[in-house]
Amino acid sequence: MDSYFRFACTSHCMDIDSEWIIGLYMAMTCPGILLTKLVADKMGLKWAGLAAAILLNAGLFGSAWTVQVSVAGTAMLLGVLLGLAQGLSSVVAFQCVNAWAPDKAPVLMSTSTSASTVYSLLQNQIITFIVNPKNLKPDVVEGSKTFFSQKEILDRVPAALVTYAAMNLGLQLLGYLLLAQPPKPDLLPNKAVDSDKNCNKSEYGIDSAADTPIKHTHKHPSGQDCPSYGSHDVDRNRLAISDSAGHPVRTQVDISEEKQTKPSENENKQRSVKPRDVLRTPVFYAVFLFGIANVYSLTLKVNFYKQFGLLYIQDDKYLTLVGTITPIFAAASRISFGLLLNQRIINVKGTISVCLAVSCVLCSFWYFVPQVNPVLYLILIVFLAAAGSLYYVIIPAASLQIFGPAHFSTNYGLLISSLFLGGILEPFVITPLMRTLGWAWLFGSASIVSAVALVAVVCADFNIKQLGA
Repeated sequence: MDSYFRFACTSHCMDIDSEWIIGLYMAMTCPGILLTKLVADKMGLKWAGLAAAILLNAGLFGSAWTVQVSVAGTAMLLGVLLGLAQGLSSVVAFQCVNAWAPDKAPVLMSTSTSASTVYSLLQNQIITFIVNPKNLKPDVVEGSKTFFSQKEILDRVPAALVTYAAMNLGLQLLGYLLLAQPPKPDLLPNKAVDSDKNCNKSEYGIDSAADTPIKHTHKHPSGQDCPSYGSHDVDRNRLAISDSAGHPVRTQVDISEEKQTKPSENENKQRSVKPRDVLRTPVFYAVFLFGIANVYSLTLKVNFYKQFGLLYIQDDKYLTLVGTITPIFAAASRISFGLLLNQRIINVKGTISVCLAVSCVLCSFWYFVPQVNPVLYLILIVFLAAAGSLYYVIIPAASLQIFGPAHFSTNYGLLISSLFLGGILEPFVITPLMRTLGWAWLFGSASIVSAVALVAVVCADFNIKQLGA
């Protein structure tokens, strides 16, 4: 598209920098997320998903025309409109997942976000086949950028956009038909139910003659025989009882008092923090800073892995192959860490630390690797994408596990506002930095930001017990 704007667009189409397209898309995802609750409350989740699909397809099909006349118009469609639709549709998916299977929410959310990543396997190959089937090399170098000026390539760009839009439309129609309204919480299967929970709480008493517990049975509505121990003594629940081995048996009052003074582990996990309290916690700003660092390095990868690579690896199909392999590792990374988070093998803090450490190291070597070997460049981009893609697993998982489910959409919107800030700052920071200091400092700046965020995360306390209910 940059090449099209440079050589095939109308004479007045360069009304803004094309960097705004990606920047606005990332930024407007946040308002889309924050609007989800309002839209879903008014229309329901399924209709909210349909509204998102309509917005997205209007933007994609419309961009096939605006790309020929205006960068600003294209930024409004592919940036603003698609960003809003993406934010709306992602939260609709997350809320459906959480409502259907709350105990598996982290792994299923990571799986749902991986769908679009895996889809790009097909997307990259089809778009390259349409636009550049002969694998022509970029023939214009201007400063630190490379361009295609060949007419046979540029003429195919609008057709590629229409094809891309048609593919999305088909998949979204299929998804909308398959989307089912989640059941009410009381209709979900309860895996933790056992025979004791089907029965009423045991009652204990003392037989005044034999000084031993008296056992009775009663029928539970399910048909199960449930034992109860007791007599008609007054205040029998406060009597100390021992079993045959001499171990004390807790009474109902003991259990009740223990529950009041010692919350269960499950209660701690479900504790929810209100948005105004979330903003007063240090852990929020640590995760927010992670978001900014991750979005920054991810933006560089999305925007420049191919453009920078073409300076030293002048093989469009090879770099398309890099872009094709990348989603496999990105999806595997999301699902793997989603499983680890779901099983609590690794916590949110550990996942963030791994992600930031990998990004910091890889961005430090990014400038040098393509000059050494194309295969090493593939490896670097693959692992950078795998680390960067965890943003879409960590942020929703942090919103759910750290701050609780009650205010999920709002707290998720607050955390993902790092995407908004990163998207708005991107045209103001990345382009001037690249033009003044060059590629080495641009990639180095991403490494520095990741290192600063890593220090903040390591020092932050992620313990939910200290956040209040």
